[in-house]
Amino acid sequence: MKIKKILNNNLVIASDRDNEEVVVWSKGLGFRKKKGDFFQKEEAEKIFVLQDEDVKDQYSQLMEDADPRSVEIAEAIISNAADEHHMQFNESVHLALTDHINSIISRLEEGVNLTNQLTMEISKLYPDEFKIGIYGNDLIEQKTGYKPLYDEAAFIAMHLVNGQSDGTVDEATVRKTAEFISDVTSMIESYYDIELDETSYSYYRFVMHLKYLSKRIMQGMVPPDDPVLYDLVTRSYPESIKGMEKIAHVINLKYHKEVSTEEKAYIAIYVARLLKDFQDSQTKV
Repeated sequence: MKIKKILNNNLVIASDRDNEEVVVWSKGLGFRKKKGDFFQKEEAEKIFVLQDEDVKDQYSQLMEDADPRSVEIAEAIISNAADEHHMQFNESVHLALTDHINSIISRLEEGVNLTNQLTMEISKLYPDEFKIGIYGNDLIEQKTGYKPLYDEAAFIAMHLVNGQSDGTVDEATVRKTAEFISDVTSMIESYYDIELDETSYSYYRFVMHLKYLSKRIMQGMVPPDDPVLYDLVTRSYPESIKGMEKIAHVINLKYHKEVSTEEKAYIAIYVARLLKDFQDSQTKV
């Protein structure tokens, strides 16, 4: 492989035998080398292709000042996600995640920590990405000696979510979804004076339903009313319907969106399951 540009001691842009331009990471690869030098492909620890010229240019600019450890950590996170969880990413994830890891390292060195109010919701919405975020936190601590806040795993997870999208899901959308879920679950806990078991399967299914409900509501995809189903659920779960009507009212006030009777009925069923879980847990105490 032939070096076309040295980004830092560990990172170079090179061309392979097919003359395709690739980004190569390997510890010390760029040390005492210059443009035009050759190296064996076997020397590379990580190779990835950046075909988007804008992403490639921004990546090159980032590498001029970035901590070399940020590249190593970001690529290890991406590799873990791809190998262990079979996730597929767009090119921009290399740029965005490296930039974010670099900022984490800088902040840790300066003693500055950022909190994420939606950490719990993100961990439930995207459990695999959050698990990888925890792995990223551990890597940062290993490489820098600084222990990141638990909340940093949520920030990393959001970059992984965005990196898997085709550009239709951005950080703002993820945040709105998490806020929506937080609003609804908080309303349930407040209205019924209970504490939801976030480790239960019922809670997990409910959060997944809210995730797609949020998407439908934000996109104006409101399902038709189903008065028959609503009446049936009202007779079967009257307490759940009362809570659901409060939730629908708040959704209308805060998000200016209507919730159909069909959606109310389905959510009420989930709420009934959550209430049963809570009641069962109290009888075991």
